[in-house]
Amino acid sequence: MDRYALFTGTYNLMMGGIKDFKRSYATVEKAYEEVERIAKNDPFTKWAQIFDKKTDTAKIYRIKDKKITEDKPTDCPHSKATEASQVT
Repeated sequence: MDRYALFTGTYNLMMGGIKDFKRSYATVEKAYEEVERIAKNDPFTKWAQIFDKKTDTAKIYRIKDKKITEDKPTDCPHSKATEASQVT
């Protein structure tokens, strides 16, 4: 299994799990290319998550009208710690 795991789904991310796993990719760029392909071709997919197994972090994307936006939760302590470490 490659480093970056891609999960996608049609409803709330917390309701999913392993059934939302699509496949893994060697690079984050390849995983994001698949997110772009899904956004253009699957009208029912509403979110995507690229999980980095090495660093145990993830980026979550919302898909609406074939457009992708990164979801940056403000209430997650881990996301704040990640943002702080990137500033320094």
